[in-house]
Amino acid sequence: FISGLMSGFSLSVAAHVLRYGIRSRVAQAVFLMLLLSSLLFLLALYVDVRLGIELAGIEAVEEGVARRIADVRVIGTTGATIALFLFVVAVGLLGWLATPLTGALSTLLAGAVMYALVLVWMRIGDITRLLGSV
Repeated sequence: FISGLMSGFSLSVAAHVLRYGIRSRVAQAVFLMLLLSSLLFLLALYVDVRLGIELAGIEAVEEGVARRIADVRVIGTTGATIALFLFVVAVGLLGWLATPLTGALSTLLAGAVMYALVLVWMRIGDITRLLGSV
């Protein structure tokens, strides 16, 4: 349910950017990224909650149903992954609304986090492929 929390964070920051009326292209880009991030986190939350409700109490499913469940989970997971990447990029750009130094530092920090996220994403993909071949 971290998606619900992240959706709220994204929307809250987007509302603050909008509230302060910053009209630069960077502010507009940050606002749109955070808005999309919030919506994608909500998509992931919906997938997780709806599947949880529908599958509650079910202990075993046929292979065809399991594949369909996995396909729907891929939609939720992909949405959450894209949302997280957008959130990190938007946070990295937020510093540019303050000062150039803050912008450079926030971009550097966001870049380091993005690198770590891509590394983790690739490693998890490797694990998923290994599990699929068992």
